[in-house]
Amino acid sequence: MNICELGLGHCAVIADLHAESFTENWSTQAFADLISLPATFGFLAFDRDSDDPFGFVLCQGDDIEAEIITIATRPSVRRKGVAATLLKAACTQTARMFLEVATDNLSAISFYEKHGFAKIGVRKNYYKRPNGVVVDALVYEFTV
Repeated sequence: MNICELGLGHCAVIADLHAESFTENWSTQAFADLISLPATFGFLAFDRDSDDPFGFVLCQGDDIEAEIITIATRPSVRRKGVAATLLKAACTQTARMFLEVATDNLSAISFYEKHGFAKIGVRKNYYKRPNGVVVDALVYEFTV
């Protein structure tokens, strides 16, 4: 597996990866708008032989503090180190990394805690599911 920095040329690819991972997915244009912002950075993981994309992480911030906006891994390659590699790459870019995760996303919560993130807060009624259910978000921080 290889990783590279995200650029505008990756927007369609990451929109497709995002759609594979989330019920509420973002358009290619939405990703282009985010990547165009000066404080946005991220990484794309891909197969070193075929160049097939495996996943990506998109962040906003600077070398002091940043936030993971979204991270997605193709379902067929989950639990194979892709997200861990992306998370590590993102966290090396800043002294403090933040993220939000839905309280009902137990696998993501376990993953972040396993990789050193600590819960620092709760955002009540943060996510609204397509079925109308509202879910809190846990706020996590990783400090180098």
